[in-house]
Amino acid sequence: MLPAWAVRWVWDDPRQIPYLLAWKSRWDDKVKEAVRVMRVVPSSGVTEAPSVEVKRTDGSVVPVYVVWRSQPHGGNSLLLRCWSCLRPCRALYGARVGGDGRFYAVQRSDWECRTCAMLSYSSEGGALLIRCGGLLSRLCGQAVGPVGSPRPEPWFPHVFSSPRDAAVAGVCAFGGVSC
Repeated sequence: MLPAWAVRWVWDDPRQIPYLLAWKSRWDDKVKEAVRVMRVVPSSGVTEAPSVEVKRTDGSVVPVYVVWRSQPHGGNSLLLRCWSCLRPCRALYGARVGGDGRFYAVQRSDWECRTCAMLSYSSEGGALLIRCGGLLSRLCGQAVGPVGSPRPEPWFPHVFSSPRDAAVAGVCAFGGVSC
């Protein structure tokens, strides 16, 4: 998930420097995905929509356009525009359902909204209930009903504006190898 709040940090930084976003595994604490997000400064005279550039470690670059929405309290919120449906969203996703439609096969995508990436919520279809029937209830000798399962935590990125901070966090090496 590429959240709009992380892109807002990049957008609001007066230094206009690239940021490193890294997603670490919950199980082994290894970096599973990393991108460089940089504000695009249009050339003089060019009236291009405001955007950031998202560059993956494989070198692929995707422009992500930002949309500003007024809030009732007088502030503005930054939203990200899905390149596929053009809808403003609070987050875009770098993975989608596999090309053959199987929900357990995931492939990389170019930062789409949840709908375009064909992603579903973990609670759809009763996923947050562990159904304990059949063999388990026969082993226990009693009927066991559905048991609630904790909702999975969102997989937010670690956001770094400095390679040194990323190295201290164990995301990349600093000095010999660039982040």
